[in-house]
Amino acid sequence: MNLGIIGLGKWATVLTKAAQKSSQMKIISAYSRSQESREKFTTQHQIPHVNSVQDLLNNKDIQGVILTVPNELHFEYAKLCADHGKHIYIEKPITNDLAEAIQLRDICVRAGVTVFIGHVAKLLSGVQLMHQEIQSGKLGEVCLIQGHFSNNRALFLTPNDWRWYQAKAPGGPLSQIAIHQFDVLRFLGGPVEEISAMASKKSPAGAEVEDQWTINLGFSNGALGSIVSSWTSPGVFEVRITGTKGLMHYRLDQTKWGEPELLHENASLTFQGTNSSLVEVVQYTLPQDNMFQSELELFARAIEGDKQELFDANYGIEILGMVEASRESAMQNSSKIHLKHFLSRK
Repeated sequence: MNLGIIGLGKWATVLTKAAQKSSQMKIISAYSRSQESREKFTTQHQIPHVNSVQDLLNNKDIQGVILTVPNELHFEYAKLCADHGKHIYIEKPITNDLAEAIQLRDICVRAGVTVFIGHVAKLLSGVQLMHQEIQSGKLGEVCLIQGHFSNNRALFLTPNDWRWYQAKAPGGPLSQIAIHQFDVLRFLGGPVEEISAMASKKSPAGAEVEDQWTINLGFSNGALGSIVSSWTSPGVFEVRITGTKGLMHYRLDQTKWGEPELLHENASLTFQGTNSSLVEVVQYTLPQDNMFQSELELFARAIEGDKQELFDANYGIEILGMVEASRESAMQNSSKIHLKHFLSRK
């Protein structure tokens, strides 16, 4: 599968390294608006670049395009790809707002191209093992799922960073990292019925965006969930599931998020039975894996016609809907937002 890549910043390097480990795809062309970024990327990865986006999109050998541009450019570049008949991988979120996301889905349906959203966190080995244990019945009936994803980005934001601005990074960590936990909790708990949220600004940097979030979820099956996300914190990624038969807890070293082959080294996944003590906790062995390689291989399969419903445009719209519903709730004194009704209004 021949791919192009547009947007050649830090995350382009992460995904390019993942693609180069796979025999299922090859990135053959790259583009950035910055000449310096183009030249640096070619030197680093030995992948030729072009000097205009049209040159990349007019290449008939390219079947799909990886987009790692800033969020506010997702719609613009995805539409260009669709207009040229190229299948599209978009780093999360699908677009910067729901109206654009719904419009993009319809454009791509008419163009007959696949849209694949990079909701990668559910492919983490620990999350996959949690899902397997839910399916096996080991946890009993799932009652509560808690997710936490935080880092210290807000302490270093300046007006030169696009994440400073609400229009470009709505809700700060909400749309940038908490969105990964919306994906994980949706994967583990099923459809979400209701959302309520609170937010605040605590960083001394003074950015437009909030930097602290707590979100409560009510799943359609009656289970409850919560997500905590801070941008003034050490790197944290963890998930807890409480069921009628036990509790599972997954933690990893968030500072290694961009180095997936190392994530298993300082990660832990444990199970504690409902009637057991802390000293009886069972420790799982986590395998080495690469969630970014796995998702790009799923993208390649999607191009070949294998439906990927946990990564498609409808799924991306649902996850982005949780982000926007959280923002609306926070602006309405933490009122409950019915997600299905909220989405139907868009």
